[in-house]
Amino acid sequence: MDEEGTQYHAHVFNQNFSRFRHLLKEDESYIVIKPNMVAVTNGFSYTGHKQTLTLDWKSILKKCDDFSGPVNGFMFVDFNSIIEQTCPRDTFFDVIGQIVSFRPLETSNPVASKHYIKLTLSNLDSVHLKVIIFGSQAYQMSEYLQNNPTVNCVVIVMQFLKLNIWNGIGEAKSHFEVTKLFINSDIYEINEFKNKLKCKDNFGITEKSITTLQSYSSSYTDDFKGNFPLKTICEITKPIKEMKFLLVASIVNIRRNLPWYYEACKKCGKKIIPVPKANHSYTDPEKISETMVVGCTNAQCKKSEIQTVIKYIIPINVQDCTRTIGLTLFDREAKRLLNISAYELKKIHDAAGDSDGLFPMQLNVLKNSKFGFLVDITEYNVNNYNNIYTVLRVAEDMSIVSELESKIELMSIQSVSLNQVALESDDVVQPVQRDVISQTDESFTPSTVDKSTDTSPSKISMEKLVDFGLEFWVHVLLFFIALILILQFVLV
Repeated sequence: MDEEGTQYHAHVFNQNFSRFRHLLKEDESYIVIKPNMVAVTNGFSYTGHKQTLTLDWKSILKKCDDFSGPVNGFMFVDFNSIIEQTCPRDTFFDVIGQIVSFRPLETSNPVASKHYIKLTLSNLDSVHLKVIIFGSQAYQMSEYLQNNPTVNCVVIVMQFLKLNIWNGIGEAKSHFEVTKLFINSDIYEINEFKNKLKCKDNFGITEKSITTLQSYSSSYTDDFKGNFPLKTICEITKPIKEMKFLLVASIVNIRRNLPWYYEACKKCGKKIIPVPKANHSYTDPEKISETMVVGCTNAQCKKSEIQTVIKYIIPINVQDCTRTIGLTLFDREAKRLLNISAYELKKIHDAAGDSDGLFPMQLNVLKNSKFGFLVDITEYNVNNYNNIYTVLRVAEDMSIVSELESKIELMSIQSVSLNQVALESDDVVQPVQRDVISQTDESFTPSTVDKSTDTSPSKISMEKLVDFGLEFWVHVLLFFIALILILQFVLV
């Protein structure tokens, strides 16, 4: 940042870093001689400036003791502009507000940089903004709240945030280690904010309190704790009835014959479609032309102006020990697993010159990973006999996945035991005929063959039946041979 408050994104390449390593310190001022200025080419600017500053082999750095510019150079944006997504999407912004609620630190992901804490901030106009903080800043925020439980008024400044869209509503989120966090710091901006709060609150800010919400982890993982039946894929290939169930499977493929994103209505989140609009000519009233405009599939949005957002709709193939089936991963869970919004990923994909027919390479991180799924068989699936089901929740926590796998193993052992008892009592067993769509790799192959493993209960049952039939006919054959021998002996 220069003395006029203009901010630049600056960097040093590895081969030149040793020259400047001893000089570069945060909050220090320098005179930069012969910097290399390069235009921003990837569409996203950290500071909003269209040029980046690079220190190369010819650059000279000298310490400055009389810098007269701003200290932090905050660029605060209005909360409503974030919520309504009218704030800049291709650059960072800053926010200041009072914490009114938060959820405890979420640490279920094995990668520490993906641990996060969710806050709700209030500005001086009592507009609430949701903020999500990742990584080391999340730990910094959580530690402060734990160590200062009696502090009711916590005002924070977050610098270098990015826009995050969740269910059509704008939020703010941190960006790796770039984001800076100021918690009740003794700086001009926070002190001024607190003074304005005192003027607005006749009872004083000490009467305000922070609400601690339920842990996202506990509320999220409750869905995997026994409220829904646990199934294997071979049990749910036919959409016979509406139900929600749990499934443990690995993502083996992302189907490329279907789109990975869609345009949704910003207001309700439903898919938008092109609709014809009649245009009457002013000069010739009888002449009518049609143009295509976007329309929402939700009847309540039809008369309002439609604004669109990009959302995920990732078609995946998952496989367990019995067979493979197709599922659809929608925006909320996909964005959480990928840690990037569909809008941002499409922007990167387009900037790279990739066509819509090619899938972003970032989606491949989902493949070959085992998850717990909460799956929904909807009325649409049943009425249309469609066995491409919707994913409601995804659990990547290995403790949850392992627990579900243990239950499946127990169910399998009990099922084998029951089949063996039935055969020993000479009950007649009718083999179940299957006629489902088996989805493997990128092809869809009709199949009537049970693709369960060699040790599955159904296969054991069939082998027992075959052995039983052979034994019966052997006894019949021996009976007739004995009868023939007896007749020959009598006749002789």
